[in-house]
Amino acid sequence: MLKLPWQRKKEEKRELFNAEVKAKRIEGLETLKASRLASLVIEKCGRIFNETGAREAGSPQAARCAELLLESFGQVSDSAALEEEKADCSSFWMVYSVLPVASLAMLVFCWTGFPSLALVLCILTCLFIWHSFLLCSGRDRGLLSRDIVNVSASIEPEEAVQDTVIFTSHHDSAPMFSRQGQSPVMALYLPTVHFILLSVVSLCLFISEIITGQLFRFNLPPLAILILLVLLTLSLPVYARMFSLVGKECSPGVGDNLVSCAILTELAHYFWWKKGNGEGLAHTRLVFASFDGEECGLKGSRAWYRRHSDELVNAVNINLDCPLRSFDFTFLTKDVNGFVPLSSRLASECAQSAASMGYDVKVGALSVLSGATDAASAARCGIEATTLMGIPLSGAGSGVIHTDADNLSVLDKASIEEAISICIKIVEGRARDDAGQEKTGLPSLADEKRKFTLR
Repeated sequence: MLKLPWQRKKEEKRELFNAEVKAKRIEGLETLKASRLASLVIEKCGRIFNETGAREAGSPQAARCAELLLESFGQVSDSAALEEEKADCSSFWMVYSVLPVASLAMLVFCWTGFPSLALVLCILTCLFIWHSFLLCSGRDRGLLSRDIVNVSASIEPEEAVQDTVIFTSHHDSAPMFSRQGQSPVMALYLPTVHFILLSVVSLCLFISEIITGQLFRFNLPPLAILILLVLLTLSLPVYARMFSLVGKECSPGVGDNLVSCAILTELAHYFWWKKGNGEGLAHTRLVFASFDGEECGLKGSRAWYRRHSDELVNAVNINLDCPLRSFDFTFLTKDVNGFVPLSSRLASECAQSAASMGYDVKVGALSVLSGATDAASAARCGIEATTLMGIPLSGAGSGVIHTDADNLSVLDKASIEEAISICIKIVEGRARDDAGQEKTGLPSLADEKRKFTLR
């Protein structure tokens, strides 16, 4: 029976968990502050990136990154472990080839007098896009499955566990669009409009053939529909860019999301140091997890929560994704293209903790075609979850994510320091006994109109 990392006994001879190594790490440390931790984050990002480079989901580079994170966690936690899972990392991106092929086939059916088949294909295509791409609920395994590697660690409380705070991130990097410098919006919106018009024409032709009694017979469409079919056929090149939109190379993935992984290791560093000084948390277990396969449909986090969610005690999840600029820091209330609700209460509580420190942090939501984060996997398992993001909605810096510009130059020490401070404040605030103290929400934090959109 598989057990959680904190349920496994550590090997005494394993250098990773050697007590002398831990003592040496802690010995001589000054009082840890977020500024020092931020410097360590930037240093760690550089070391990991220089060894692994871009990290496609399920690749040896992503697995090596997980191993390096394990080494870091192993020195500052009670237990740490790697977990391998099988995942089909290609199915999520199939939408970019399925839609052009389906549209071409629908046109052929309409021209040959079989609009009913075109409608059936339209429905199947829509279901595939909805399930696999918009909801990130596609199949986990297939013929092209790869081994993805998750890493997790825990710090135990001094007494019995009463609640759990899970900090998460992902260490794989995303495939880059093949034509950088050009907005992918047109590559997605124009084919989508074309597909919708083609579906409407197929429906009209289907109704027309029912009325004329020509259903399932080869025939030429009426003149008006014929003109529309000609226009739709001539405009088929709108799919050309979409078909090759996703390139074979991956983004360096420093801001999305290696920096978050490094932040997690330094959060563990801080709380492990506190515990070593006799100031550990009384009843709160801290779990730190980094997932592979986030960029191809949340594969790693879905597998991890499926395995462990029932064993987590009174858990909440704080996910970190692209915490690049503090003035854009936002706790999410909706995920997966806006279709999966996260915890508005937790997001507001986290933003309120940040506000109490003098930070201006908003709450907001992901919108359609803006993507998904690993917090959705926790939310789907009934765990209160939110994601801290720090990317601009538009303007300078909005085009960095998923490009080759997402390198070490995007790191901002002040923003990293603020993210660390907020996370520490959230944990210490939840661990503190607030009996009889009523929490009041801040009006500015109830504004969920901030939307992340595809740029």
